[in-house]
Order: sequence, then structure tokens, then C-alpha cells
Amino acid sequence: MVGRAVRMAAEQSLDPLFYVYPPLVFDLFAAAEAVLSALPGQHLGAATEISPGAEILAARLVSAAAGVLTVLLAFAVARRAYGLGAAFLAACALAVAPLAVREAHFATTDAVATALAMASIWAGQRAGSRRAYLLAGALAGLAATSKYTAGAALVYVLARAVSGSDRRSAIVSSGLGFLLAVVLVLAPVGHFGAYWDGLGFLLGRSREFAGMPPGWSYHATRSLPFGLGVGALALALAGLAAAGWRHRREDLCLFAYLVAGALPLAFSHEVFFRYVLPLLPALCILGGGLVERVPAGRARRLVLAAGLLLLLPSAYNSARGDLLLGATDTRRQAAAWLDANAPAGADLRIHSYWSQPFYDARELGGNPLHPLYATGEPVADSFQQGLYTTRFSVNSGGTPCYDVVASGPPWQTAASAQFSPGRPAPDAVYDELDAFYLPLWNLDGVDRPGPAITIAADC
Repeated sequence: MVGRAVRMAAEQSLDPLFYVYPPLVFDLFAAAEAVLSALPGQHLGAATEISPGAEILAARLVSAAAGVLTVLLAFAVARRAYGLGAAFLAACALAVAPLAVREAHFATTDAVATALAMASIWAGQRAGSRRAYLLAGALAGLAATSKYTAGAALVYVLARAVSGSDRRSAIVSSGLGFLLAVVLVLAPVGHFGAYWDGLGFLLGRSREFAGMPPGWSYHATRSLPFGLGVGALALALAGLAAAGWRHRREDLCLFAYLVAGALPLAFSHEVFFRYVLPLLPALCILGGGLVERVPAGRARRLVLAAGLLLLLPSAYNSARGDLLLGATDTRRQAAAWLDANAPAGADLRIHSYWSQPFYDARELGGNPLHPLYATGEPVADSFQQGLYTTRFSVNSGGTPCYDVVASGPPWQTAASAQFSPGRPAPDAVYDELDAFYLPLWNLDGVDRPGPAITIAADC
């Protein structure tokens, strides 16, 4: 996404040249890149020409800001629905949720889409006029143009409209706001046929993951317990049960949103942990609502304290993950060793795109992932895994040769150099489809992100 955003900012274009995802997050990343280019000493360009670190950081800051905004919105929604103690517990639960913390680090669609979904819920909760419902629906439309499934926020807004006064005008205003936002974001880009094809690609991609369990099983036993945290999920489940018992308007609207957000995930085998991120704020809010259901005074304070204690495992794993993300990745270690020890002109035999420390000009047109991810535009396509090199060639068959293998331990070759991420615990919990070479839960024994890499001279 960063490469496309850099091209958009450099060429002042609204076309991301990528139509698998809706375009709004590309627009926001491009705006961040435009701000970066205005700073002294900063320039936009292909990753083959300048170091892309600042360009990547600019987009990551958008995700970080979205993560913070989501916590604040969850606090505001929970406070209005259940009170100050509930809001504090809900915000704390979301702030330390390992999945939310991880996604706030990365330049992807998920953190922004979740923030916009929560903004729609915040506006819908306060809506009491046509204009207010129009705004809430428009925010849901912006969420959908960030990530299609985040459009489930519209269900919350409609549930509020149906359960309020002047239902008809509220429903019409909500739907109109949603449609207007979608059209205003998509129309400047065009390529409606390409977006339709991209949506079809996403819907059909589940078949590629047929070996994984369906979402209703996997997310319930993996993504939610370890993405939200075991203690926080226990709070959320108790909050859901209490909401079902009480049947208050706010409870039912949040429940409707959760059902709408979960249904598209339930039967898909494409079970990325991050797909459940838009559900986490509502779950935290319902979990925080338990505080309000206890009489004020000592009992309520004890429930709040117990809830905060349940969040400690989440806080520990999130803090460990943050620290490890700051450690030098094994791929960067391998790149530094090659720069120091391999002669210019050496050929690197690299066997995996995801573990490569370097890429060269040969790879730029090679579409190592999927044709839909290639644009044919040099700036957008220059952002690949690893660092761009002109010092070495990659997989060209030349000599001298260095074999770069992701394996072990135990190591599979006689190695000139070895770079290990540590010794992850047997019960470390990885996001199996989007692991980033770093566990999300139980990070004991891990020293740094990245695969285990050996480098052997003389292939």
C-alpha cells in the first residue's frame, strides 16, 4: 500500500492502481506522504532510488493515530451507554488488546477502517435528527470504502434508527449518507469494473485456504482469545450475556453490529486475525458495561478492579510485542552481514520472497505474489520485501554465490552465518496466515522478529 500511496502523492493522483481494496485508506496514506514531502530534506520516490523508511513511517503514523482514535471513541460510546467506570474499563481493554496494538503499527487498512466504524457508532449513538443520521450513515460509508466488512457499522446506525422515533426519516437519512459517502470516495477513482473484479477476488480467495478451519471456529478459538486477550474476552462474553438478559437499546444495537460484522467471516477459511479487529471495540464496550450492572459503591469498585486484573495478560503480551518490534529483524541482520562480507557482484540464491533480505531489478517485474498486486508502474512496484540492491544480483546464477535459506534451527546447511529470532515457546500463538514472524501471544523465548536464516558461501 505504501508504494501506491507514494506514487499517488508524487503524481497528485487519486488512482491507487490497485482495486482489490477500496480506495479511502490509500487516499489517507497518500495525504500523509504529501505532508512528508513538504518537510525539509524529505523527498518522495521509488524504493529503488531513496531509502523508503520515512515513507513507510508516514503511513504507519496514520494507522497509529487511527488506533488511538478508536480507543477514545470506544471510551465515549461506553461512557454514554454505561457510565464512566465502564468507559474506563472498555478503553483499557482495547488499548492493551494485542491485535489492536499490532495493527496500529502497520500501514494496512484495518486500523483506519476500525476507527471509522467506531466513529459511525459514536455518531449513531448520539443521532436524534435527520442530519445526525445522515452523518452517522456517511461515516459507515467511509468505513466501507476503507474495508468492505467495516461497513457493518451501518447496521448499528439502522438499529438505532429503527428503535428510535421518526423511524422512516432516520432510516432514509442513514442509507442516503452511506451511499453518498461511497459514491464520493469511489467516483473520482472510477474503475468500477476493476473494483468489482477485486471484490470477486476477495470473495473467492477463501478457496485458497481450504486447509484452514472455517471462521466461526477459528476466530472463536484463536483470533478473539489471543487478539483481544483471554481475560478481556471473558469480560466481553460476560457482557454479551448480560446484554442478552437486559435487552436494553444500546445492548441490542451493539449486538446487531457484532452479528453483521461476524457473518462475513463465519464461513470463510481465509482466517487472518486482523479480520476481527472491527469487532474488538464493541466487545470491549459490552465487557466494560458489566461495571454499570453492579450497584454503585464498593462492589462496583471491586468489579472494576477485577476487570483490570483480567487485562494484565493482554498488557504483558502487547508490551512484549512492542519491544520485540523494535529489535533488529533477522533479515536486516542478514543484509548487514552480506554487505560486510560478500563481494560486490555476488549472486544471492534466495528461496522465499518473505524471508529475502534483498531484491534486485529482476524481481520488480516478476510479480512474486499475485498479478493483482502488480501495477506496471515503477514507483508503486518498487516497494518489495527487503532492501533494494545494485551491489548484488538475486537468483541470476552468477558467481560467487551465497545461499540464503530460511530454516531451522536445526540448521539445514553448513552455514557461514546464522541469524535466529530466538527459541519461541511450543505454545506460542502465531497468526497462521499473517504471522510477521512474531507471535501475538506468549512471546517468551523470542528475541527479535524475522525467520531463522542461514547464509552459506558457495551454493
